[in-house]
Amino acid sequence: MHPIIIYTLSFVALGGLGMYISSRKADIHTQKQRWLKYITYIVIVTSIIVSTIYHFFYLLAILIVWVGLFEVIRNCKASLYIKVTSLLSYTAISILFIVYSYTIPVAFLLYIYFQIAIFDGFSQIVGQLLGKHKLVSHISPNKTIEGLAGGILFTILVAFLTRDWVQVSVQKAILYGILTSLFSLSGDLLASYFKRLNHIKDYSNILPGHGGFLDRFDSLMMTGAAYYLLLNQTDRIV
Repeated sequence: MHPIIIYTLSFVALGGLGMYISSRKADIHTQKQRWLKYITYIVIVTSIIVSTIYHFFYLLAILIVWVGLFEVIRNCKASLYIKVTSLLSYTAISILFIVYSYTIPVAFLLYIYFQIAIFDGFSQIVGQLLGKHKLVSHISPNKTIEGLAGGILFTILVAFLTRDWVQVSVQKAILYGILTSLFSLSGDLLASYFKRLNHIKDYSNILPGHGGFLDRFDSLMMTGAAYYLLLNQTDRIV
């Protein structure tokens, strides 16, 4: 059994505790929405980990890209310039993400994806627990500086704890944690910016509790595309 299973179960339990604490004072509707989102997120994480371990993640990546493209086209209602720019940007990121999904070794895919999952999950949980200062309210009103800091710290931690999966030094593991956090945040903000430009709240209601299918995979796509470019430039896993 791959050690990612043990790590995932441990952080799911920790995240569940954080979700419980952060939701105690929320109203019943908010609590249900948060837990529904959390459970859906666990299913998504499990699906990606399993598909990666059993070497069909590239098929899931293709599915993600096509469903995401449907949501982009469906919601792109702004000017022609924004439509063209959005489609070209999405196409470029998608191609790089798909190539990343079937050219990068499984161990590295798991190493990076685990960091993405931790950043996404704990940015939200820490933000709900401690968030007071808005990060970029005009793009993503729910993101806070405290949530970002918590997400980065937990991502660096797991990059350090799991560095043996890809045999990297402590220094490189910390670097990976920082890069993954920044790439993930960039993908999330880019997707939110698209929604603001087109005056929509959600891409769709495909995934319960989430702002659309693409809203759940934006960080993964951007991070995969960015790492493919990085690794292609260095011609090795840095």
